[in-house]
Amino acid sequence: MQLQTTRLSSTGHVIIPQAILDAYHLNSGQELEIEATSQGILLKAKNKPVKTTLNDLIGCTGYQGKAKTLEEMDEGIRQGIIAKWGEHDSD
Repeated sequence: MQLQTTRLSSTGHVIIPQAILDAYHLNSGQELEIEATSQGILLKAKNKPVKTTLNDLIGCTGYQGKAKTLEEMDEGIRQGIIAKWGEHDSD
């Protein structure tokens, strides 16, 4: 992308050229982070947290069998710990 020029208003506002807004999918209200660097001022879009729902997570383990009970899950976790770190006394 070519170097573009803009101006700082008397109230401190900066107009970002439309080509940059389009290229980075920036919209009105988008939060931006600003950082002073040795090269000048760095302005970047703030990452929005991704909203995750329970439906997004269903099936993420790849398990296709009958639903497990809490006791069966606890036992599976216990066996996984033993397989990774060995069996230890719980005293």
